[in-house]
Amino acid sequence: VAFNGLFVNDGFGLFMKTLVLLASSLAIIMSLGYIRHENMERFEYPVLIVLATLGMLVMISANDLMSLYLGIELQSLSLYIVASFKRDSEKATEAGLKYFVLGAFSSGFLLLGMAFIYGATGGSVALTDIAASNGQQDTLFSVGTLLVLIGFAFKVGAVPFHSWVPDVYQGAPVVAVGWMAVAVKASSLFCLCRFLLFTGGGNDLAQLLAAISVVTILLGNLAALNQQSLKRMMAYSGIAHTGYLLIPLVVALSGDGSSSAASIPFYMFAYAATTLAAFGVLAAISVGSDRDQVHDLDGLAKNRPLLALGFTVALLSLAGIPLTAGFIGKLLILSNAIQQGFLLLALVGIIGSLISVYYYLRPVVSMWFREPKSSFELVPASWGITFTVALCGFATICFGLFPDWLIDLSKRSVEAILG
Repeated sequence: VAFNGLFVNDGFGLFMKTLVLLASSLAIIMSLGYIRHENMERFEYPVLIVLATLGMLVMISANDLMSLYLGIELQSLSLYIVASFKRDSEKATEAGLKYFVLGAFSSGFLLLGMAFIYGATGGSVALTDIAASNGQQDTLFSVGTLLVLIGFAFKVGAVPFHSWVPDVYQGAPVVAVGWMAVAVKASSLFCLCRFLLFTGGGNDLAQLLAAISVVTILLGNLAALNQQSLKRMMAYSGIAHTGYLLIPLVVALSGDGSSSAASIPFYMFAYAATTLAAFGVLAAISVGSDRDQVHDLDGLAKNRPLLALGFTVALLSLAGIPLTAGFIGKLLILSNAIQQGFLLLALVGIIGSLISVYYYLRPVVSMWFREPKSSFELVPASWGITFTVALCGFATICFGLFPDWLIDLSKRSVEAILG
């Protein structure tokens, strides 16, 4: 604990910060050639990523409601600008504006919820003091926790607070979207885990989270089925994966904390590797053009086999196909849910995974079994994208074949906050 209890440095925080720092580093590496060829080469871009990353690190280490809110705002203000950084694009401007307006509403919910919790616990702002207070049975505390949950639900893109996600994914720079999809989701979800596992939420909150998880999984996967835009497909895919990540949190709040919550860090690492690889490929094919449709991938394997292979590995992992990190992550989440008696949640997760196979395989079919329609020429400075796709694709396979060490680290990190 440091700065008079404002921040805490534990295994859970170190695990999360490692993920955020890796994602941010790869995002900057990917953007080196991309922003130049997209006429976005301004010094503010990496500075904004660093500032947002700093906000995420503050969020992750926050042991106090005020330091938590400070980190959220530092992250959010930087993200609003990054989303609209391509200022000559109408879609980017629209994405930034929507993100800003809806983000301001979510920050209002968060702050109001924190104020209610402060009042219900007799003036406590430290998470440890809130957990030890007698005010958790107060109605005001329950309302405050609900408002905080709403604020975080917006940050992670959970239904019904997901409307910003497809527009931001489509309008923001592709390399920035991959980073936002990983780092923002990881930091916000881990902060929600720390807050709820520290303060407790009871069965009522667990039931509400279960309902949000079910709706998020089903809507995300169903909405992705007919998407022709690859960015929007990945957006709804990200929404569905938020639903999967809420399942172990529901199980943990209902009693079995350690083994269930331990699947969250592993799943986030697996999701980070696959998502960065996928958006690296999207950046490679879209630089200097508007390629964003599924049919734009036709014949990619014949012209750019390594890119096609990397994208295929990422999509198969997102679908939960065996021998990939995504399969192990979903296996951990669903098996823990079944063991703890949450059969309905597990069934919805399985159904969602089956639905997702269809839209994840559509780009695979286009890349490998259709004739090419374009040359897929990459810019000369695409080494950063190539490096990121190769590294993340390799990590996806390694996490799938040798997951034990990462699972063990995940369990030990969660034990740091569960005692």
